[in-house]
Amino acid sequence: MNKAARTLAAGVAVAALTLTGCAGAPSDAATVNGVRIADSTVREVAQTLTAASGTESSVALRQATYDLLLGEASRQIAASTGTVVPEADKKAIVAQNQLASAVAATPQGAPWADAVGTTYVLLEELGEDSYLTELNKLDVTVNPRYGQWDASRVTFTDASLARDASAASLRR
Repeated sequence: MNKAARTLAAGVAVAALTLTGCAGAPSDAATVNGVRIADSTVREVAQTLTAASGTESSVALRQATYDLLLGEASRQIAASTGTVVPEADKKAIVAQNQLASAVAATPQGAPWADAVGTTYVLLEELGEDSYLTELNKLDVTVNPRYGQWDASRVTFTDASLARDASAASLRR
């Protein structure tokens, strides 16, 4: 391969990585420290959220991604800080909300309910400041079709939806 062809190939590779946002496999909605959150799981959860709440599908996709991402992050934070998140406490949090209970009752909604319950309980255990400090230590990547992670604000944004999903939105 001549020098011009190698330079062009390298340029194409760099452009491809830039355009994809280094998001990993197209089948990943997000990753947290290399742990994949499957696009198929996000879509199943979003369909369940849409059916249970009537939420617009694009908003449900984004919320499902955000909640599942925070759930995985919370599991990792709990492990790294030695914080126990009792299953009974997670279920009690979900049971307090009629929509969450309805979503949790479906096989497709169970991962979402676990993620939300884990995040709520861990937030209460650690406190918001400690939780956010730990969260910012994690390597989080969001597939560009769902937005872009902003670790400084613990959000990911997507101009087409014109709304931020923030840590405060966890306290619905």
